[in-house]
Amino acid sequence: MSRYLTPHKISFLVLASLYCDAVVPTAATIPVLSFIISHIISPARSNYRQRDSSSLPDAVTSISAFDNVTLAHASSVPGKTLLDLFLKKLWEINSFDAFHTFFHELAGILSPSRDDGEREPSAHMLLSRTSPLGTFVRRAQLEFTRLQFHDAIQLWSAFLKYKTVFPDWTKRPTRMAGPGIDVNITDVGVRARDSLFRAVYSHLDELSEPEEMVSVDDIERILEYQVDRIQRLGCRLPDDMRSQLRGMIGPAGTVLRSSHRVKFFDAWRAGDYTSALDNLHRYYDYAMQTRNKIHYQYALLHMAILHAEFGCWSEAVAAINETISTARENQDMSCLNFSLSWLNHMSKAYPKQMKKAGYMGVIGSERDGLAFLKQKAKETKMYNLLSSTLLDEARLGLSNGESIPRAIEHIYQASHLNIRENIVANYGGQMLMQSALYTRLGMAHVSKVYCELLLHCYHVNCPMEETIRALCRCAYTVSQSGRYDEGITMLESIDPEAHRTLKFHQLIFNYTGLLKLKRAIRSSSGAQDIEISFLLCLARIDFLTLCGRFSDAFAVIEDVAASLKEEGADIYQRVTILLAKATLFAKAGKPEKGFSVALRAASTSSRARLMPSLWEAVGRIAHILNGMGECRAASRLLSSILPQALESSDLSLCADLYSIQADAYMGLAGLEDGSTPAGLRQRATNVNRADLYIDRAREYISIECESLAKKALIAKLRGDEKLAGEWAEDYLQTYNAAHERSGDDYI
Repeated sequence: MSRYLTPHKISFLVLASLYCDAVVPTAATIPVLSFIISHIISPARSNYRQRDSSSLPDAVTSISAFDNVTLAHASSVPGKTLLDLFLKKLWEINSFDAFHTFFHELAGILSPSRDDGEREPSAHMLLSRTSPLGTFVRRAQLEFTRLQFHDAIQLWSAFLKYKTVFPDWTKRPTRMAGPGIDVNITDVGVRARDSLFRAVYSHLDELSEPEEMVSVDDIERILEYQVDRIQRLGCRLPDDMRSQLRGMIGPAGTVLRSSHRVKFFDAWRAGDYTSALDNLHRYYDYAMQTRNKIHYQYALLHMAILHAEFGCWSEAVAAINETISTARENQDMSCLNFSLSWLNHMSKAYPKQMKKAGYMGVIGSERDGLAFLKQKAKETKMYNLLSSTLLDEARLGLSNGESIPRAIEHIYQASHLNIRENIVANYGGQMLMQSALYTRLGMAHVSKVYCELLLHCYHVNCPMEETIRALCRCAYTVSQSGRYDEGITMLESIDPEAHRTLKFHQLIFNYTGLLKLKRAIRSSSGAQDIEISFLLCLARIDFLTLCGRFSDAFAVIEDVAASLKEEGADIYQRVTILLAKATLFAKAGKPEKGFSVALRAASTSSRARLMPSLWEAVGRIAHILNGMGECRAASRLLSSILPQALESSDLSLCADLYSIQADAYMGLAGLEDGSTPAGLRQRATNVNRADLYIDRAREYISIECESLAKKALIAKLRGDEKLAGEWAEDYLQTYNAAHERSGDDYI
């Protein structure tokens, strides 16, 4: 395998020589030169990312590109297209000697150097040696001169295969090019079935295509593209691409440094810590051989991220501290700012682990750290970091219960940067942030729209983790409407390729388990992801409460509350725990003990604009007021929040509020004076309203036992003993059916 030259590069040389022969018309000059330059120079990073990673470059796998650029243009020779002249010149290279002559004559289309002296006037158009096309021709000629005889023969054989593998190129050679693949074979009268022909050219049938038609330089470009894709999207190397790379790298006979980097990222995503660490050392060992110190801080940075990914916090902190010191020494601001940003993120996401690992903070408080990073990002024009920092500022504001408009301002500043600077990699984080914001405002439908927008419009450029998180949020939102099967189906429909990455598999597995857990009346277990861990703690509290184990549920609430306070956790999580405590007191038959807790939750929710939490807190307060006989105040509170709560998709909350409103109207019915006709009418009206709200609660979510008991009591109060008996019988059947399904003594 050649280090640089390939058959398709020889085709570009032929096309360049045609251009220098002045047979390319003026109208075709720009298309032909653009075609050549676009293939011999690596594309810009933004364009390179848009290419399909599952295939090789077009010039290797398809010849249609040459046809498209040459067939549509006439040449300076009457009656001939550029494709005719291109094929003629290509087939004139009809022997190994002509192959050498072609490369030798390439010097004639280059402008003379200072050492060449005077040169006779040439009819060719000369290329500047420093121009992109001239540089390509000079390098091709130099690489051919350096080839060993065996490698030159392999290149010649691949070139023959390249010409004959495409039928259109064998049917159209002009009469001047001559028939056959080798003029020497034709001159001596040897035919394809003769033993001499088989001895010389039988290996053409054994050449694999396109593996034998790529160079080491092409493989390195493909590897760099794969590294960029894996690192940016967080996915693994596709199986078909892995087999193609194995087929291309195997015959190379040389050690390609980038291959170790691809293996490192692939092993990392697969959860193979040992192989990832081994390949990381191999890659940077080769980098150090070039004595390029710039690689050292990036080796440490990758080491820190790898250790943190697998829970080795002490090693991660030591590596990132060394990264920061080395980046400062080498004045690498890009690496330094990224390291500080990553360290700030990890200290917020995993405070306990980082503290145990010895991290004490290097840039003050979190707000000071974000201000420092934002300033440095502006100075160095690192707009990607600036956008991420603005989103972190919005996240910090929401976490601390600060101004919602201020958080929205940060989000839209980041959005403006993403659009202006085309930072497509940050679109996913921005969409997820907006989704979380609208969830807190109680606009679940808008929150889901942002997740769907990410999935349908921006999933190509977003990291796979953000795409999966958006889908998991959609599934969880659906489950809040009681459609657990639909949510689980959404998670199970995720591309199986995502499960090849350990982190993504765990995320999908945990969310699926959470929805199944909620559907099966919840229980909990630990999880590494903070969001999932907290949701599972809530599920555990609900399960213990439903089982009547109030002391155990209270102990779990106290432990979680203490942990959240110590970590300085999100205000939404702290309010949710307060509501869980108030709900537990109500379930335990002592709602008055939760009054101050519910009031504090309502006050905090109102200040932080946590609308679903505010509605739930008001519901808890109304329930307590009902127990204290203040049914009118409870009804007024519920009437003020029910219209807003109905706009959310949390059907369980709506059903709970309707049930509490029914209790309030039953309490109001008991307060009416039954000795007067007006009092009797008002009592009947309130009872009818209570019955209506119970039916509405049953429409939103099935709370059958409680609702049926209330319906039976209402029927009995109305004097309809037959209907009351029917409701009571339905209650017993529902209770027994639930008892059989659960296999437990608690319903």
